[in-house]
Amino acid sequence: KACISCKIELDEDEFVDKFNPGMMEAVFAWCKGAKFIEVQKFSQTFEGTTIRTLRRLEELVRQIGTAAKAIGNHELQEKFEKGSELIKRDIVFCASLYL
Repeated sequence: KACISCKIELDEDEFVDKFNPGMMEAVFAWCKGAKFIEVQKFSQTFEGTTIRTLRRLEELVRQIGTAAKAIGNHELQEKFEKGSELIKRDIVFCASLYL
């Protein structure tokens, strides 16, 4: 709807085909408390790719939570903060893997 009101040409089928749900199961499992090794079985990617994806997702969720706060939607802000807490845990968010 926003594209139509802004008069942006968009092929809806092409746009939808660009989505890659490949990490959805992995992220869902991670948020449910699965161990990293279990998440890797879902993702079919390199470990670094999974870690980078989870870190970027957490950053995005945090930024959307900040935006929700800025517009005064505290209920939405709380939901995104909870989502951020579910993502931000364990080895994925260690400062360094080198000891």
